Amino acid sequence: MFRLIQCELFKVFRQKKLYVCMLILTAVEISAVFQIHREAAGFTGFEPNGQSFPLIVLRNSIFFIPIMIGILAADTIAEEYRSGNLKRALLCPVSRIDLLHAKIVSLLTVVTILLIFLVLSSYIVGTLAFGWGERTVVGEIFYPSGGGARIAAQIVLLSVLPNLTFGMIVIFIALLTTNSGGSIGAALVLLAVSPLVEGIPQVKYLFIGYQMKVIPFYPLQDMAVMDLWGGLAVILAYFGVLYTGSVMMIRKKDILI
Repeated sequence: MFRLIQCELFKVFRQKKLYVCMLILTAVEISAVFQIHREAAGFTGFEPNGQSFPLIVLRNSIFFIPIMIGILAADTIAEEYRSGNLKRALLCPVSRIDLLHAKIVSLLTVVTILLIFLVLSSYIVGTLAFGWGERTVVGEIFYPSGGGARIAAQIVLLSVLPNLTFGMIVIFIALLTTNSGGSIGAALVLLAVSPLVEGIPQVKYLFIGYQMKVIPFYPLQDMAVMDLWGGLAVILAYFGVLYTGSVMMIRKKDILI
């Protein structure tokens, strides 16, 4: 199992798409700098600095990360099925469930890498563009020097599970359809309908798109602890159902034909 995880992680770091995603995230950060400069003439609030810029980028990148994760997650199943790599892996003495577990660990690694890269690179871009600053400013709330790093770390930690669960949606669809484009398209549709569902108070709390927008930013919101735990329970329920469905699909799938 450990060697299988090593192989999957090796595939992750060989993927060009992973590094393309990093370049896109950097481009998004630079774009945010130019946008802030364009609005600076009429800006009456506090101009961001290197300490607060990562928090702005995290908020504005809330759907960039899931899209990238969806693309990379689809590759791990659908593209490998199409190319025959999935079949070759199962010709070795490897169980299908162990292979699924290794791919989930690989996806978790991708999620963590992208989130950490986004924060670290935005610190660099923000500091180069605005200077480090004396303290973190979010809206009109001041945090002492170093407080922004603590908040950014909390946001990253709270973002891992929702984004991993979103990736599990793509993995399940990829196992169901073995179609990379269809899996990514379904993920994009899910993100697109999220704002529509959020307009229905009775069901929005049960929708993963809403929880992906709310849970990670608990440190910046006036949010009750019970709401946080309720949101995490919804995400865990999604993950459990998707994991069970993925196990059933990979057991029944005709991969070795």
